[in-house]
Amino acid sequence: MFVDELADVEALLRSNPDAGIVYARHRTGDVRRLLLAGSAHHLYYRYRSDRDELVVLTVWGAPRERGPKL
Repeated sequence: MFVDELADVEALLRSNPDAGIVYARHRTGDVRRLLLAGSAHHLYYRYRSDRDELVVLTVWGAPRERGPKL
């Protein structure tokens, strides 16, 4: 299930890299977050349109009481 969710998110981000909500502002660009509902994980990533570059920063368990240090 987790691998299937990652494949779905990859397809979504290829067509719409701004799909996630802005989680944090950073000097190198906004950090965005998407929920993988089935596996209860968040995918944190940064997209830079000037470079056409999307970098996955981490996959983090959504039930945790705190988010990752990014």
